[in-house]
Amino acid sequence: MVYLIIVLSVLARFIPHLHNFSPVYGALLFGGAHLRKRDSVWFPVVLLVASDVILTNFVYHLNIGWLELFQAPAFASIALAGWWLRRRATVPRFFLASFAGPTAFYLISNFGVWFGWQSFPHTWAGLVECYIAGIPYYGRSVASTLLFASVLFGAYEFWSSRHSLTESHTNG
Repeated sequence: MVYLIIVLSVLARFIPHLHNFSPVYGALLFGGAHLRKRDSVWFPVVLLVASDVILTNFVYHLNIGWLELFQAPAFASIALAGWWLRRRATVPRFFLASFAGPTAFYLISNFGVWFGWQSFPHTWAGLVECYIAGIPYYGRSVASTLLFASVLFGAYEFWSSRHSLTESHTNG
């Protein structure tokens, strides 16, 4: 079921949405917490890289380029933040992971934009300018992570509690 959630979240990228506001980050966090540890990074990252290639080359008619070298680890960082929730998903841990994942993505991906594009000077001031330009996207990333991760974790907990209640009544 968790694998299906990841697949559906990646497919949601093909539906028009506000930039950096989709279920992807929430699903990465959820996958980091609930997929087998070894699958929690490579599985969603492979799907996201494949969707990046399709979106960039066939939908937006651009070239994928070197930025994917920064995007893949940036996506992986969100799944890794989900590891904090594997043993115990408390509210403080949830908020920390929901903030840390998009923050790591923002820092890694904006560094990649500054490093590889000619949009910003390759100076300290240019790097700061690049990070400032990304703030609106970062805000949407955090908001969408909180929203979609809350829905996914909440639905999972609800289903788990109902499912375990049903099993205990049938086994007892």
